[in-house]
Amino acid sequence: MTTQPPTMQIDTVVVEENEPDECFTVGMAEQQGEGHQLIIQISLYEPDDQDEQLGLDTYCVMAESGATHYGGIEEAVLTGNTLRLSFTEEATSGLGLPSPSLTLHLDVPDDDVAALASGLRRALTYGNPEQHPQHIELT
Repeated sequence: MTTQPPTMQIDTVVVEENEPDECFTVGMAEQQGEGHQLIIQISLYEPDDQDEQLGLDTYCVMAESGATHYGGIEEAVLTGNTLRLSFTEEATSGLGLPSPSLTLHLDVPDDDVAALASGLRRALTYGNPEQHPQHIELT
């Protein structure tokens, strides 16, 4: 018997640059932020030597629990209004995810889906190429 990955019904998408905090954020949430949340964030600036030494030279993933992990997404596939994300074992554990694979159903306007695709492309290809997902398909 094959089990289906956990799903999230996303009704809020935020893609924005935050100059005061010097970061670019891609956020997805259920129930207008009252349910599960997933945030992917990068710096507005290229990583420096210290970032590289500390392993902070890539995107950061945050769960609603406050758990944070740098890198760790192996695959990001957006097809229509469905985003499928696959995480490494280390990221799954560190973020407290129920499974290494999540399916996010996007119940948002088409403009938000397009912004999400563009934002994810920017965030997931930031910094250290070794931390980029092995497969990115954001149509």
